[in-house]
Amino acid sequence: MNYIWYPYIEAIQTEYDMTKLCYRVCEKVFFVQLGDETVKMPAGAHQISPLLEYVPVAMHDPDKVVKQETRLSRLDVNPFFRFGKIFNNILNPERTDHNDLVVCDVITHLLAHIDRICGMSRRDFRLLLIVKEIENGCYGSDTSAFRLFSVTEKRALAEMLIMLYETTNTLRCLDNLFHMIMTDFDVRLRDDEEVEFYNPCRFDKREDEKLKFIIKLFLPVGFSYVVHWEYTYGTIGHDESMVLGRFVL
Repeated sequence: MNYIWYPYIEAIQTEYDMTKLCYRVCEKVFFVQLGDETVKMPAGAHQISPLLEYVPVAMHDPDKVVKQETRLSRLDVNPFFRFGKIFNNILNPERTDHNDLVVCDVITHLLAHIDRICGMSRRDFRLLLIVKEIENGCYGSDTSAFRLFSVTEKRALAEMLIMLYETTNTLRCLDNLFHMIMTDFDVRLRDDEEVEFYNPCRFDKREDEKLKFIIKLFLPVGFSYVVHWEYTYGTIGHDESMVLGRFVL
């Protein structure tokens, strides 16, 4: 995607420090005082095409050896691709204000944010609102475990909460959720009275905290559940679960 909002969205999704996101604009010339002499210095982006709004490093780095920190700290953009009316006066080569490049970076950040908002649907705003409410403790006072989830996982939680209110089918929502974000877990309803969570891997404290948060968020108060790590009940028809020493009695 060759638009200024693409790296902006990537930074949000990966929880990158937005203050380090730097847009570099082209076609700018300013003057630097070197001793008694004033020298004209070009300060444009080094790889810009008039046909593109943003040139990702990936176009010049097919092997993807450049790390995200390097990629997002220098984003070469062509501000005249869509925003010529905004940048024509700011990027006038005759101007000598050294702060123009900083101003352009700030303006480009704002334009990328506007692009993001304009591309969101009503459902996207609902999901953002639910995520903020969870962070503010509206669904429970203990929100420390919520910080363990990534941006994508938080959105998945919000989507399943909407589904829960629409369908009231807790087990279906949990099953969908674990298929989306915690794929190692299986969710089963045993004898219509107990939910079983099973992970064939060894106990992991971080995953366990995330699981407990999900249980508090979705299961009705007082509903019976059990969590199994590595071993679980033997199941008829699944010989691998019936090996002695490999299942819980």
